[in-house]
Amino acid sequence: MSPPFRRRALAVVATWAACVAACGALCVLAPPAFAVMDIEDRGPVLHAGRFSLRVSNVGVLGNPWFVNGRSYDPSWEFPSGSGHELLGHAELWVGGLTGSGERRVSGGPMLEWRPTLEPDDRVRLTVAGDPGGRWNVDDDGDGRVDEEIVNGRDDDGDGLVDEDFDMPAQELLTAEYTDDTREAIQYGYDGGEQHVPLGLSVHQEAFTYNRPGLDGIACVRFVVTNHSAHTVRDLRLGLYADLDSRGRNEGAGHLDDAVARIPYSRVVPKPESAINAGGYWRKPCFERTQGAAIAAAPLPGQANVPIGAIVPLSHTTDPLATFTNDVFPGVREARAAARAPAYDTTFHVYSYSPGLPPGQGGPPSLDRDRWEALEGRWPGVRDETLPQDVSVLVSCGPFAYLAPGQSVEFSVAFVAASTRDSIPALAITARDLQRGSRFNMLPDTAKAGAWFAGATGVNGHETYYEPPEGIVFSYDPHCPQKVYDDYTPDPLTQGPSISFEIEYRHGKPIWTDLDCDGCTGNDGVDRTRPWYLLSLLPPPPAQRASAGDSYARIEWNDAPEAVLASGRVGDSGLRFAGYKLYRLSDWRRDGLLPPPERWQRLAVFNADGASGATLAGITDESSPVTGDVDGIPVHAIGRYAFVDSTVHDGFDYSYVVTSFLRAHAPYDTLPGYVAELESSFEPDFDARVVPHVAAGARGGNVWVAPNPYRASAPWDRPAVPGDVFTKHVDFLGLPRERCTVRIYTLAGDLVAEIPHDGSSGDGQASWNLISRNGQDVASGVYLFVVDSASRHQTGRFVIMR
Repeated sequence: MSPPFRRRALAVVATWAACVAACGALCVLAPPAFAVMDIEDRGPVLHAGRFSLRVSNVGVLGNPWFVNGRSYDPSWEFPSGSGHELLGHAELWVGGLTGSGERRVSGGPMLEWRPTLEPDDRVRLTVAGDPGGRWNVDDDGDGRVDEEIVNGRDDDGDGLVDEDFDMPAQELLTAEYTDDTREAIQYGYDGGEQHVPLGLSVHQEAFTYNRPGLDGIACVRFVVTNHSAHTVRDLRLGLYADLDSRGRNEGAGHLDDAVARIPYSRVVPKPESAINAGGYWRKPCFERTQGAAIAAAPLPGQANVPIGAIVPLSHTTDPLATFTNDVFPGVREARAAARAPAYDTTFHVYSYSPGLPPGQGGPPSLDRDRWEALEGRWPGVRDETLPQDVSVLVSCGPFAYLAPGQSVEFSVAFVAASTRDSIPALAITARDLQRGSRFNMLPDTAKAGAWFAGATGVNGHETYYEPPEGIVFSYDPHCPQKVYDDYTPDPLTQGPSISFEIEYRHGKPIWTDLDCDGCTGNDGVDRTRPWYLLSLLPPPPAQRASAGDSYARIEWNDAPEAVLASGRVGDSGLRFAGYKLYRLSDWRRDGLLPPPERWQRLAVFNADGASGATLAGITDESSPVTGDVDGIPVHAIGRYAFVDSTVHDGFDYSYVVTSFLRAHAPYDTLPGYVAELESSFEPDFDARVVPHVAAGARGGNVWVAPNPYRASAPWDRPAVPGDVFTKHVDFLGLPRERCTVRIYTLAGDLVAEIPHDGSSGDGQASWNLISRNGQDVASGVYLFVVDSASRHQTGRFVIMR
């Protein structure tokens, strides 16, 4: 998350001209108010992991606005700061039949999805440790747990907003948008087709982790709700993604990729299932995870570059579709009422090349064609063919109907790795994240091993099922035929000799063996927590940096300690260990900031004082308390402070402070083993500082830094998109009064003139190496003259391009 986005005022409103520039189309009619679209530069970026993924509130992931100069944020950059992009952009498509039977798709042309006119309907940032995010805890004291989602709304009607939710990851970005805003309907889209909305709202979540092994994964979840008064039928969900593998500034780097379907598979043995049915029947059990990750990868023989892939994870299912034995009364009618597939295995992937015409391998451009693409009937291109620009459509469904007020959802993962060989393991981990952690929280009171006893999640009864209102049918919840189909009997075993017929109706949940498999629902699991595998870590502290004459001062607070002590993050095996301070002075880069490995670790401050610098040595005990975390005080920025006196005046520096923990393994497993876990690395380009000299501070002598200026030196900040005018030299030691600095060639030609007012104490002026005629100056020796009311001084400096 870029800190400028975090600080940005909510009242900032996008103009209509900005909307036009976003897609290069004409507006039909300018409405009187505007939704605030998060598509500007320095916008929301998911980056607690090893990557940076741009997130918006218009149904778009990535940064398609880079090409028109609107935003210079990364799209999906891996590793962060490397300048290597894995995605052009991705966009949400939702297709359905309107009440008149017309096929329509929302999404496709960007900006068919838009936020509401509420000025605070923006992308929202939540981090681990924020209030209200503890799982299975009644954070607001209303007798319910995790009843809210992070959406800026009062979901439970108690007058509070986002006060009791389950925080799934280290960093979470959420957004709300719809397909029927006035702006979306009246906008003029490329191709001339008018947008016909389906009346849908979307809650979007994008989140990531910074634990090793999880820090290359971004999970994205879309929840689509019908807020209209009509039923949408034959619904299909899709994510259209223009995958890439290229340098950010490579004009043709997206043209040498091919779609690769990278298979993954894992089989894990589980405890056998033993069911008592007139004697014990036994079955070996395994957990299988398999599928394919969809990547845009360079063809064989090309450079070994980072690779990104999309992994389909899950979508809404309807248990009614799994009741297949029509012998029982009402089953046929109940199954006909199912609104979603029985299992989340309906994902399909189709490949296109944006450089080809629609219908000839190119992606569709009209609603009826997008519908065919979601169905899999739109002609595409073969995978791993000639190098070209590639895009994919990940589609799932159909969902039979979406009545007013109903929702469906689907989720995918974006996984990034240094090599193709690492993708399968990441894909499997992403699937594990979606399944989450499993808990046995209710007493297992059922008769051990009895095939007809299922509470609470034993003997194959994996689902606690309750039909929707108005659905009534009878069924055998125990699926006795599984014993004959899959199990090996002990000697003299007779098998199930009776059948049960139990009525299902709303308000009467029943433990049921829906999948007819004794290997699921045989361990007493009655609660799952999706997206959670390992405990979360504290965030980095709030921090600031300032600079003076030959020094920089870095200050931060103690919020990570309070968050950990409160129990909002971490677990019993984690102990707060201290802080690490990093400095950037090597500005060789491809984006706004270089990658983390380019930063120098300046100091480590240990909380226990066992080695190195101690935290106590930089603590200000007089720092005021500015808040608390569940009663644990949090002190102001300045609780800790460090002065870096190894800097030089006139040079750019940036600093990052992280917190770190020590993880102690249980003594009976790995005695003495200790691992360090560090908070996310979150640099802020706008927080860079330049040490400077006070006016007249050194006896009236003016000098230039750096001198000589070398364009290829590590301290030189090269121009990149979004930060073009970066090169500079500084005149230091200017007088405490108004003065003018004039720069000349050796031949006496005036190159530039810099007025400066040092009366307030500022003794430093910067020159961007551009002449008064607007041209970059050439290498050479230059003279400078400083004139003020009380003095005249000359000097010289060297520029080496």
